[in-house]
Amino acid sequence: MRTSQFFILVLIFCGCQNITKEVESLPRNSTSVITRAEKFRLDRDQIIIKEPWPGAKHSQNFQIKNVPQRVIVTSTTHLPYLELLGLEDRLVGFPGTQYISSSILQERVNKGFIKDLGPNGNLNLELLIGLEPDLVVAFDMGNESSILDKIEEAGIPVIYNSDFLETTALGRAEWIKFFGALFDKEAEADSIFNLITSNYNELKKKCAKVTERPTVLSGVMYGDAWFLPGGKNWAATFYQDAGGQYLWKDDTNTGWLELSFESVLEKAKSADFWIGISTFNTRQELLNQDVRYSKFDAYEKDKIYSYNKRISEAGGYDFFESAYARPDIVLADLIYLLHPELMENYETYYFQKLP
Repeated sequence: MRTSQFFILVLIFCGCQNITKEVESLPRNSTSVITRAEKFRLDRDQIIIKEPWPGAKHSQNFQIKNVPQRVIVTSTTHLPYLELLGLEDRLVGFPGTQYISSSILQERVNKGFIKDLGPNGNLNLELLIGLEPDLVVAFDMGNESSILDKIEEAGIPVIYNSDFLETTALGRAEWIKFFGALFDKEAEADSIFNLITSNYNELKKKCAKVTERPTVLSGVMYGDAWFLPGGKNWAATFYQDAGGQYLWKDDTNTGWLELSFESVLEKAKSADFWIGISTFNTRQELLNQDVRYSKFDAYEKDKIYSYNKRISEAGGYDFFESAYARPDIVLADLIYLLHPELMENYETYYFQKLP
């Protein structure tokens, strides 16, 4: 077995924790090379967040002074990076702990090491300050700044994490280097990201020469509009890299499209696969929202797949926690759905057929 294939199997079947390697830390003024992410860069002892929130006109230049011993993060997408770098014990607070999927972090919640700070956007400021964190890693969709300002006024540094603004899957995954820089684990972060990238590219090669590319539909209705990935969105790239033909691949948007039901039906009625249907867990739930979904061939042929295979008891989707850090596993899942002949003896991690 080739070395690259071995690494793929190690990552997919052994889980996130097993890819962390003991690597000697680099000097504090070292600079990791950012190759995929577009929204941040590292400059010796600074992290420059190029776009802290959507449409931000100014960057954030965050000076790294000390390695945080007590940290609060505010998004489930931040959590897997702490685990990959072996930093679970640094987390002391999180908003909505019941939605944490990680069993390791949930155990720390149950033992009282991680405190619930209330809902995001309405954080319990008194509790947060009382935890005496060295740092808060926050995200801002454009309406969070008031409470984040209060945190800074209390003397607690806040750094913005805008991984959600990245336009590629590997770009999002490279934010492990953001955490590597914060916690003086740059070498470890570089090693992990390089391995994930290698796995992703090796998997992508499996599909490079497939002659039959199944057509793919994605998304569902929200109100009066069908939301689905634009042609240059990171999700659309997944479908293409997995050997599929995303029906909106020629669209130039990196964000999300809002289309009428009729226009989606006209274009995708005969789509071979329907992948990504929000939080619907059964085909009947789909029909309960809109009976017109039954008009799609993918519904009739039972070819609808959701990322709901891993859900916590409280309803937290692990896909929205760890998948952004592990695009190689997401790609492996999608290849199995579209081209199972390329992934013998593989069992999906995030995706399963909608019953």
